[in-house]
Amino acid sequence: MRFKDDAYKERYKLFFIGYFALTIGITFLRFPDIRNELKYFVITEQMVETKNFIILKYFTELYPDKPPIYFWILGLVRYVTKENFYPLSLIIANIIPAGITAFLGFKLSKLYWNEKMAYISTAIFITLPYIFGVSLVLRMDTLMTAFIMGSIYLFFSSYLDKKEISLNKSIYFYSCIAFGVLVKGGAAFIIPVLTILFYLYLDNNLSYLKKMRLLLGLGIIVTILGIWFLMMLSFPEGKTYIGLILGQETLGRVVKAKTHTRPIYYYLKLLPLTTLPIAPFFIVGLYKSLRNFKNRKKWKKIDKIVFSLFIPNLVFFSLISGKLDIYLLPLYYGIVIISLRAIERIWSGSKEKVYRILLYVNCTILIICAGLLPYYNKNFTIKDSIEILKENSEKVYSYRFEDAKNISNEINKNSIENIPLEDLSKMNEGELLLVKKKYKKDVSDRSLEELYSNEEYAILIKK
Repeated sequence: MRFKDDAYKERYKLFFIGYFALTIGITFLRFPDIRNELKYFVITEQMVETKNFIILKYFTELYPDKPPIYFWILGLVRYVTKENFYPLSLIIANIIPAGITAFLGFKLSKLYWNEKMAYISTAIFITLPYIFGVSLVLRMDTLMTAFIMGSIYLFFSSYLDKKEISLNKSIYFYSCIAFGVLVKGGAAFIIPVLTILFYLYLDNNLSYLKKMRLLLGLGIIVTILGIWFLMMLSFPEGKTYIGLILGQETLGRVVKAKTHTRPIYYYLKLLPLTTLPIAPFFIVGLYKSLRNFKNRKKWKKIDKIVFSLFIPNLVFFSLISGKLDIYLLPLYYGIVIISLRAIERIWSGSKEKVYRILLYVNCTILIICAGLLPYYNKNFTIKDSIEILKENSEKVYSYRFEDAKNISNEINKNSIENIPLEDLSKMNEGELLLVKKKYKKDVSDRSLEELYSNEEYAILIKK
């Protein structure tokens, strides 16, 4: 792609159409992972069958880990079609929200940078291997990121003339925050708030908070979340469910997470990998911004925006107990802009060549990954195992594999019991054991014969 005249706009528009057509096509080739995506299938199935859309359950256990909106979307898709439930869920709940995030990023870059860089940055953002991969995995972080980006765009589009935010934009702004919370939780509140506060500090204009209709916003957020809480209280298990949400899943994740506990420097080690191939430019850009922080009053507004999006939120997520790479997903727009601004400053004469190379590298990686998808499905997913187990009427057990129960609906079994090593002798002849390949050696002397295996999983039959 050459960036010499306005013809680049049409080329980019065609590129975006082709890109989203490719991602939609890939959804029909992907197979869901057993730990999270097939787990969401179970929760959605139970929600639809019991018609309880407020108190979510995972088998017999309460499931307060996530708010309900994402599962409502999955439930609607499942109601419409069971056959194409997974690909259509990916398209509606992930790819479309990812497209909305990219579009809002484009609009923000156009407002505070320039139109050409809005096209370039959006193309590099959506093709970044990590962003591409996340958009093709059934996770509510992508939908929450769309709401977060919506609130950030609404604020900065209003801040241009520094007048009081309009009533309509106020309603949309605070509603985005509230619905974002209903998708994934408190991050949808924390990220916009920290970003806006830090930006107003950098812009020496904290007094603008008075123009943001804070009381109206508080009322909107409290009303939307309050309706959800009242709906939960209408169920016998409501108080317990709310206690788990506020304690275990909110305060607990911040202070002492039950899972995903990582050291404070976790993201500093992770980001150089998840931001490839722009990682070197991102590191340089971030270093230069930190080094030049004392001259922040002279920064361009786009630099203040992305710095405010990244730094305070990185610090916050580094300080909380639970950490996962996907928690930083809403910050990647800022990461891409920081990287491209570094290129713009250092290689001003050849920046377009560097941008073009980055885009080609991203696209090459995506094409290779798409081409390897059938191989990955066959060798590293549980797809073939499900087909074999579905055709077998014998009882199925698992060993050191709690997540195996997530396929029980897929293989038409009521349950899959995860049994300890000492109980394997109780299996009857012909019964099946599903085990991860790395634990297969544990059961090698237990009168079990391999029926099927790939690189990750094995099915053993009792002799």
